[in-house]
Amino acid sequence: MLRAGGLGWFPAVAGLAAGVLLILTELFPIRFVITKTATCQDLAPQHLKDSCLVIGHESHIWGLAVVGLLVLVMTFGAVVGGSRPAAIAILAAGAVALGITLLHDLPQTTKTGGVGADYASAHGHAGTGFWLEVVGSTLALACGAFLTLLRPEPLGPRLRAVRAGDGEPGAPAAPADAEEPASA
Repeated sequence: MLRAGGLGWFPAVAGLAAGVLLILTELFPIRFVITKTATCQDLAPQHLKDSCLVIGHESHIWGLAVVGLLVLVMTFGAVVGGSRPAAIAILAAGAVALGITLLHDLPQTTKTGGVGADYASAHGHAGTGFWLEVVGSTLALACGAFLTLLRPEPLGPRLRAVRAGDGEPGAPAAPADAEEPASA
């Protein structure tokens, strides 16, 4: 059983979740348009069907997937290795992702595009990808801020101690070649 607990696990889980959510954002709808009488896809002319549903990668060109990968790698460096620059990089990546979310995607969620010009009952809505983006970028910010400001002890030495069979995380492992005390 792995007993290297403490506050070090919070940023590890938060950073992992943030990175995965930011990557998943690119695969889900950021916004979609619905009407009262029929689906947007049914009503829209062929040249406007693309404005009915916008998937994350169509909006960001896979940019948040790159940010998510950065968060995953930097989380490993900051949590396991104790790297302060990696923690600052997570904080910056979270700020960039939240900026994209609030400045680019949030205003787009209510737009109806050309369908709204033709149908008064058309309404734009935020999709699942938008909410994944909000949660992922917020988690990245929280993880980066936690690691930058509180600087918990890195998990790397604790994990090595547990794997060496010391059983007590945080205490240095006994050398393997230490001699047994002679009994009298």
